[in-house]
Amino acid sequence: MTIGLDLGGTTFNAACVDNAGRILASREYETRQHESPDLLLPRLADAILEVRRGLDEVQRSQINAVGIGVPGPVKPRSGICVYAPNLNGWKNLPVAERLQPRFDFPVFLINDADAAALGEARYGAGRGADQMLMLTLGTGVGSGLILNGKLHLGHSERGSEIGHTTVDFDSKRGSGGNIGTLESVCGRDAIVWRALRHLGSGRVSKIPDVCPDLAELTPRHIAQAAELGDELAQTVWDETAVYLAVGIMNVILLTDIERVVIGGGIAQAGEVLFAPLRRAVAARTSQLHFDVNQIVPAELGPDAGVIGAAQWAREFGGT
Repeated sequence: MTIGLDLGGTTFNAACVDNAGRILASREYETRQHESPDLLLPRLADAILEVRRGLDEVQRSQINAVGIGVPGPVKPRSGICVYAPNLNGWKNLPVAERLQPRFDFPVFLINDADAAALGEARYGAGRGADQMLMLTLGTGVGSGLILNGKLHLGHSERGSEIGHTTVDFDSKRGSGGNIGTLESVCGRDAIVWRALRHLGSGRVSKIPDVCPDLAELTPRHIAQAAELGDELAQTVWDETAVYLAVGIMNVILLTDIERVVIGGGIAQAGEVLFAPLRRAVAARTSQLHFDVNQIVPAELGPDAGVIGAAQWAREFGGT
C-alpha cells in the first residue's frame, strides 16, 4: 500500500491506496496557501501520519511509500518543486528532503496533472490504453501523457504541458508566456468571456434565465442553458470544442495516442462539450486511424490526483 497526497490551492487530500487503486482511508484539510513552507510542510506530514494511524496494524505495516502531487512543475527524480504559483514560497523547494525525516518510508513528488493522468491510466478511463492523453479542464488546462504504458516526464521532467501550446495566433498571451494557448481559449474565464461576448450582441438566450446575475456566470450555467436547447450556449461549447480539437489533434499527430481522457470541472458539461469535440476531431482525422469514440470523460473524479500520486510512489519507487 502507498499513501497519496493531492495538494491544491484551497484544500489537500491524503489517502491510503491499495494496489488495486482503492482508497482505504482518507482525510481532507485546508491548504492555507499564504503559509510559508515552514508551516505548510509539517501539516502535510501530519496529514500523512494521521491517515496512517487510521489504518489497522496490518495495513500500517504495509505502507512503504508516499507520493505527493503538487500544483506546479516539479523534478520528480530529486523531489524538488520548481514553482507552485498558488503556494507561498514554493520555488525550488526540496519537498521530499524536507519531509523525509518524518517518515520511515520514501517520499516521491509528481505534478498534480501528471498524477491525475496516471490515476486514470491505471484505474480509470484510461485502463487498457498504452498511449493516452489526459486533459484537466478548469481554471487552466492541465495535461498528462502516457506513452508506451509509462508516464512521460521528458528531458527536464516537466512532463507534457499541452495547455501552453499555441492554438490561436490572434488570442492573448497565456499564463505560461506563450501566445494563444489552449489554456487561454479553453479555460474557465475564456468560456465565460465568449458567452458574454455573444450575449452582448443582443442575441436571445436562456443563459440569463439560468444565471440572472451575469457577474456570477460559470461554464456550468452555460452548459445548463445548452441542455435546455439554447443555441447561443451551444455555440459557446462548439467554439470551445474546435480549440480543444486543434490541441488534441496536435498530440495525436505527434504521438499516435489511442485515447483521450478529459476531466476537471469543465468536463462536467457532458455531451454539450463531448459531442461537438468528437465531431471537430473527426473532421480533422479523415486520413488517420483515430477512433473519436476514444475521447472519453474521466472516471475517478476528484480522487484521480490522490490515487495517481499514490500510484506514482508505487511505480517510481519500485514498490
